[in-house]
Amino acid sequence: MKSTALLLIYLAGMILAASAGNDTEALRRKLAHASGAERGEVARELAAALTLRGEAEQDRHDHKAARSTFDEARGILAKHGAVPSARLLKGAGLSELVLGDQDRALEFLLRAEATAEQGGDRDIASASSYLIGYVHRDLQNYELALKYFTAAYESAKALGNRRRVIMALNEIGNVHLFSKKFAAALPYKETSLKLAREHGEPDLLANGLHDMGEFHRLQGKPEKALPLLREALAIDRRIGHVRGTIISLFTIADCLHALGRYPEALAALEEARPMAEQTGQDRDLSQILLLTAQIHEKTREFPRALDNYRRYHDLWAQLFDKEKTRQTVEMQTRYEVEKKQRENELLRRDKEIAALAAAKQRSQRNFLFFVALLVLLLAAVLYYNFRAKARANRWLEEANQRIGAQQGKLEKAYRRMEELARQDQLTGLPNRRAAMEEIEHEEKRFRRSQKPFTLVMADLVGFKAVNDSLGHDAGDFVLKAAAALFSATLRAQDTVARWGGDEFLFLLPETDAKGACVLCRAIGEKIAGHDFAFNGRHLNVAVSLGTASFRADVTIEECLREADQAMYRSRGVAACAAPDAAEG
Repeated sequence: MKSTALLLIYLAGMILAASAGNDTEALRRKLAHASGAERGEVARELAAALTLRGEAEQDRHDHKAARSTFDEARGILAKHGAVPSARLLKGAGLSELVLGDQDRALEFLLRAEATAEQGGDRDIASASSYLIGYVHRDLQNYELALKYFTAAYESAKALGNRRRVIMALNEIGNVHLFSKKFAAALPYKETSLKLAREHGEPDLLANGLHDMGEFHRLQGKPEKALPLLREALAIDRRIGHVRGTIISLFTIADCLHALGRYPEALAALEEARPMAEQTGQDRDLSQILLLTAQIHEKTREFPRALDNYRRYHDLWAQLFDKEKTRQTVEMQTRYEVEKKQRENELLRRDKEIAALAAAKQRSQRNFLFFVALLVLLLAAVLYYNFRAKARANRWLEEANQRIGAQQGKLEKAYRRMEELARQDQLTGLPNRRAAMEEIEHEEKRFRRSQKPFTLVMADLVGFKAVNDSLGHDAGDFVLKAAAALFSATLRAQDTVARWGGDEFLFLLPETDAKGACVLCRAIGEKIAGHDFAFNGRHLNVAVSLGTASFRADVTIEECLREADQAMYRSRGVAACAAPDAAEG
């Protein structure tokens, strides 16, 4: 029954879209032949028809097409001096929100809310409040998000809009969730999910199930999240909600990744990737590529990890370029609209001049008067052209400055993204990728000058017991504390990086095996003498260290393997261990 109802709704949407398309074409022809005050009225009718078409495109989840439709409607209204309706602004804000442009979304939605309140349209005002809350939630302005979601809930309740009541309750729970207030979030999440099951709308239920799964995932309970996420995925597939399917698959993969079930996680990501590519969901695709790279890195499939990291960075660069291009095109469009308005004004004035010339021919008696008036009008036109050109030049100069400033922001963001890709987010140390670059640089220096360097692998003994018995928060505490001790003990020229899990790597330039062992003993004493106190409990943590000095007859990988093997031989021993004599 539900699938039949959904099919009927989809067909109705297609029929409505086709009808709206026919209406818009007829109205475009009517606008082309209209004149005077009638043009403004026809322009408003055409914008209303385009708004209906944009909403039908949103119902089909084609937000790129909807964005173009709403932009066309706004352009027509601007050209004829008319103001966009609250409904048009709300639709434009929704598409910008889904496509990831929060700044433009917030601009449209605030205007939609104000216009709706002025016009007494309580439903559009309520919907706009809900979407404004969504924008602030994505921007992590949680206090403002809570304010708008609460307003949307109260207005929806007063209007009897049960669907929006459920959505607002769910998002209030999400705001508490993202603020790490799990106890405050749970009642809202449970109530919204219960109401969604009773309400019977599958897309609403799928959204509630996904967000409840996200609730458990963020608490570090991926095993509780998976059944809810899989139920949401089944509904999204059944109703043909492509983006919901992509998001559910990604979140499922993230949970499987946390549980160490890497093949299943990769299978979910491989299913989501072509869907994101085909539907143009570039931001979702970037997250899929990043998680895929991280999983391949953990499974030591480094070529695949590197390929996915490169695709991820290339995609982000394309997103920045697209955004810059879109803003440039928008500015150019605005300039063309203003230019057309100026041309129309000049044409109108030319007609007035022609009328004056005809009047002059009809009456010689007013000849001098008309000549004087013509001179004045020509002077006014020339003065207007001069002022208009000056304004246009100023506008273009300001636009170029804004584009330059925006480009600077994008370049800064890209540099920050490059830094994050080379840094371990928990400890703040360089990650494996950054460490390998440093080692390769040191190898080249060794080949040129024969200056020695030594690699040290370090493993925190007792970390797994702490992590298993006290949870991930205790394990994260140990990792950050150990990282700080390592950094404080090493010399300025040395590098310490998080290699993976509870393993760290030290790169010691211009240091032989003897010097490395001296430093390792200092590190072992530092760890042994530190009080790892977490929530009133003293944790038993030690460190195993293995060293390997680089030589001309080995590769970096072989040297790392020697250090790793030496580290495992030193487990439980406070001093460092070097490779066996047989190994060189």
